[in-house]
Amino acid sequence: MDGTDHQPRPPGRWVGVRLHYRHVRMDDRPCATACPEDELTVSYPGILISSYDRGELVGERWIPLGAEPSEEDDEALIEQLREALWWQLGETQPDS
Repeated sequence: MDGTDHQPRPPGRWVGVRLHYRHVRMDDRPCATACPEDELTVSYPGILISSYDRGELVGERWIPLGAEPSEEDDEALIEQLREALWWQLGETQPDS
């Protein structure tokens, strides 16, 4: 994954959130009859949370984004976003 982009980066800590497709190669063996590359690769969407500190990428989290997410999926995403935003503030998450 590469959370870098071409946007100006503000000073301090900040978090970027964007839709990101992960591409997974299904088979490392070469095709016997020169099959198209896309037949060996699966792509699926997710949300990429990138954490920057003083302009440097310091961490990334990728959360799958299913076509029909469950309530559990939604809660996991909300928790990841909450943690990232508290990190951006330089604080730990308060107890709920």
